[in-house]
Amino acid sequence: MKLSIIQNRKNSSGFQFNCLNWTGVTLIGFLCSLVWIEIGEVPDLNPFQAMIGATIIGCFQALVLSRFLTHPWLWILSSIMAWTLMGGSSFGLIGWFAPRTNLIMVRLTTGLILGSVTGIWVGFWQWFILKPVLSKSYLWILFSGISWSLSLSIGWIIGGILRSATHLFLGEVIGLIIVWLLVGIQTGIVLSYLLQQSGYKNLGK
Repeated sequence: MKLSIIQNRKNSSGFQFNCLNWTGVTLIGFLCSLVWIEIGEVPDLNPFQAMIGATIIGCFQALVLSRFLTHPWLWILSSIMAWTLMGGSSFGLIGWFAPRTNLIMVRLTTGLILGSVTGIWVGFWQWFILKPVLSKSYLWILFSGISWSLSLSIGWIIGGILRSATHLFLGEVIGLIIVWLLVGIQTGIVLSYLLQQSGYKNLGK
C-alpha cells in the first residue's frame, strides 16, 4: 500500500504540524492511557496493557499526522505492534514502569540503554509508515533512539529523586510524565525538520 503526501495538503492553510501540537497530543495520550494502565514495575505490566497504551497514544498522534499521511491508521497499527511486542518481552513496557532501585547511576545507565533500545525499536516500526513520506526517513530511527535514551534516563532520575524525597510513588509518575514530555518535544523537532526537508514550507504557521 503506497503512502504519499498529497500536494493540496502541503498548501492547505488549516491545522499544520509543529512541535507544540505533537508534544501536546503525545503527552495527552500518555495521561489518558493511565486510566487503564497502572504504573508499576516490570512484572506488573503485560502485553494487553501495552496494546491499550499504544492504541491511545497512536490515535492521538494520528490526529496530527493525518495532515500528511494518506493512511494515518497505519501509524496506529505500527505503534500497537511495536509496543505490544516490547511489552511481552523481557524489556517490559518501557515508559509505563519505574525502576526498582533509587540509585541515580543505575537509573542513568539503565535509562540510557533501555531508552535507546526502545526508541530504535519503536522508531523502526514507525519508519515503515514514514519512509514513503519523508526523504530522510532513516533519521527518524536514529533520533528516536537518542530521544528515548535521554528522556528515559532524565525522567527516571527525577522520578527517583522525588520518590526518595516524598516517600510517595507519585514521584515516579511525575518522572514518567517528564519522560513523555521530553520524548514529545525531541521527536517533534525531528519530525518537523524531516517534513520541511520533504517539501513542507509552511509548518507551524
